[in-house]
Amino acid sequence: MRHIPQMLVVMTPFPYHIEAGSSLAIAVRMMEDHDIRHLPVLEDGDVVGIISERDLERAKILGHPLSEETELTVGDLCTRQPYFVDISDPLDRVLDALAEKRLGSALVLKDGELAGIFTSMDACRLLAQTLREQFHTPPPGDDAA
Repeated sequence: MRHIPQMLVVMTPFPYHIEAGSSLAIAVRMMEDHDIRHLPVLEDGDVVGIISERDLERAKILGHPLSEETELTVGDLCTRQPYFVDISDPLDRVLDALAEKRLGSALVLKDGELAGIFTSMDACRLLAQTLREQFHTPPPGDDAA
């Protein structure tokens, strides 16, 4: 019998992260360089929030210039109460919570320390993989006669 996977199996381990005192321009550059949309935010080694590509876009709309001279920091703009889950939490419970809370990511902890991240992109990849496995068809030309 198959079991619902735990976060340990489906998360992106050891995610890129950023310090709360970093500039918004550094956050933008990190996201672009690594092709990611979420960065856990650390302060003195502790996870204090998460900043998303959407947060940075919202700052542009509000007229905040995202340049090196910007006075705002990642810590000023990040979500200070991110959704935390444990590596042993089952995927279905996390997906339900993300949908209910309308969130794009969950920070995954092990013994209170950042171990990974699970985003809506991870969920989409997992769903695509599951559908391919469930509805697998033989490759063209592999007909049994």
